[in-house]
Amino acid sequence: MSARYPMALRVALVREPTPEGPRPIVQAPGELARLLLPMARDEWDDGREHFGFVALSARHRVIGVCVVSIGCLTASLVHPREVFAPAIVAKAAAIALWHTHPSLDTEPSAEDLSLTRRLAAAGSLLGIEVVDHLVLAPDGSGFVSLKERGVL
Repeated sequence: MSARYPMALRVALVREPTPEGPRPIVQAPGELARLLLPMARDEWDDGREHFGFVALSARHRVIGVCVVSIGCLTASLVHPREVFAPAIVAKAAAIALWHTHPSLDTEPSAEDLSLTRRLAAAGSLLGIEVVDHLVLAPDGSGFVSLKERGVL
């Protein structure tokens, strides 16, 4: 912190260690699910709902995966500012939303549909396209794409 600017703020992006190699390009819901389902099974299968996004470049190359909120059995608190703040810092051109349903029922709820539309509208204002929203079974058994359902 500078003496000249005692209330200065600094934002930093921390990239967690990942396997080396090219980052995948995701163009279809199935490709996105192949990326996320192993993580759902290995990291997010704890009986709580997890919500996050995959940050994508302009050509939909994966920049990174971000967990935004960890909730309870049936809900996770999500606000546009918590979703888009890390997406902006990561310089994402687009994001693909995802969340888990601990019940293993991947059918989207009315709240899921409403949140998807709200985040897509916020992304449109910011110039960050929301390309999909996957509802994942945290045991890795399946998913539903809200893009395929016509929500996006």
